Amino acid sequence: MRDSKKINIIGGGVAGLSAGIYARLNGFEATVFEMVNRTGGACTSWEKSGYNVNGSIHWLVGSAPGIDFYEMWRDLGVLDKIDFYYYNSFIEYKNIDGVDVHFYTDLNKLQQHLLSISPVDSRLIEELIHCIKLVADANFTMDRAFGLLQAWDWSKVFLNDIPAVTALGKFSHMSIHEFAKKFKSKILRKAFQNFWSPTMSMSFMVLQLSYASNRIAGYPIGGSGKFMEKLTNRYIELGGKLELGKKVNRILIKNHEVTGVQTEDSAIHQSDFVVSACDGAYVLFKLLGSNFIDEVTLDAYRTLETFPSMVYFSAGIDRTFDTSEPSIIGHSIPLAKKLKVGDLVHHRASFQIYNFDQTIAPEGKTLITASLDTNYGFWQKLHQKGEKAYRAERSRIGEELLKNLEREFPGISSQVDFMDIATPITFENWTGNHNGSYRGWLPSPKSTKTKISSHFAGLKGFYMAGHWVATGGGLPPAAFSGRDVIQQICKLEGKTFATDQKSI
Repeated sequence: MRDSKKINIIGGGVAGLSAGIYARLNGFEATVFEMVNRTGGACTSWEKSGYNVNGSIHWLVGSAPGIDFYEMWRDLGVLDKIDFYYYNSFIEYKNIDGVDVHFYTDLNKLQQHLLSISPVDSRLIEELIHCIKLVADANFTMDRAFGLLQAWDWSKVFLNDIPAVTALGKFSHMSIHEFAKKFKSKILRKAFQNFWSPTMSMSFMVLQLSYASNRIAGYPIGGSGKFMEKLTNRYIELGGKLELGKKVNRILIKNHEVTGVQTEDSAIHQSDFVVSACDGAYVLFKLLGSNFIDEVTLDAYRTLETFPSMVYFSAGIDRTFDTSEPSIIGHSIPLAKKLKVGDLVHHRASFQIYNFDQTIAPEGKTLITASLDTNYGFWQKLHQKGEKAYRAERSRIGEELLKNLEREFPGISSQVDFMDIATPITFENWTGNHNGSYRGWLPSPKSTKTKISSHFAGLKGFYMAGHWVATGGGLPPAAFSGRDVIQQICKLEGKTFATDQKSI
């Protein structure tokens, strides 16, 4: 007979390993099932021609004190013996109608720069910077699971940070695109419209700029690979079990209560709880069925917009880029001619030049990456036509991007050690994410007001974590959602939630 209750966790990404670590810290047996042969999920990296291609992390919110996420990352063991690089720029726009636009992380410097481009927009610029500063000064507590917060708890959060809550509320009803239209300057309008997805909530952009200005979000040297290595090691060192190459194809249910999972090799794995930390659509509609799902969740999957599928360009370059200013999103440059990626047309592309992390490239060389939105359906049909057509289209996009890099950095075409393109099919095969989406729900004005359940009243012992319950995605929400479900399970079991090793 087992002395402690057991939790089976589906998915070995950030959310799944976070749930596993907190499960072990609270005395539960934990097994993580990952369908591929390594952990990471969407937070991944891979080796190519002597380079370690960073496939995910731009920065880690909570890498320094000043936000509650810092304590969470300490619990998860990812901050020890790792260096962080802190950017001075969020994104560098090259040549918007002949003008370079810099989104400095120093808010005073950013304000002066934007005013120098468009003095007639002074009122709007000053209002934006003021709101970002208010949010930067706030401290939204993250010590309790959202599912356990009562009305008074939310009231305390709002009362303690009324100015910041008011500032975010001002922008929560509009998208970035809608905000951009307020500028009289055509240059600033274009800059804001190209800031990630224009349908994102403007409040999301304000939050990101506040994190950057506080210097509490740095890039972990070594990228996604180093980060996931530390997270995985922490889980294993705490006694967690890891089943790699084991895809769960069934959740076992008896009398409206989960009893375990079954993997594709027909093995049965009994447990008291099941935590889904993988693709939401797969679990809800293939493993569970809609009978257990509440109407809010069903409506979310019917109506909410997800992050788009993407094409991911990577290249190893036999060259250093000492004069290029590192930035969180990268260098956005105009394309010589419009580039069709799937059915979507691009006029600009943002390239991340990793001149600030020499651990992921051979000495004297540099990794460059870029991501471009696309649509899954195009690539699905192309892939079905055969490998030749699929490879040809990947090659075409890579060559077009290289031509544009040549305009920006003459001579680069002859310095390429490797060049590669990952497509939505790649991401689907690697992560299992529906339509190859890499982050779940897009933080639109509608989705940020939608609370997606992490468990359902009619199914005892089942919980969800990850991007499909945390609008906006990113590493902190994914990890916090894993923490969240274990805290809820502790409450159910009458246990005091622990964040140290005393309960093991």
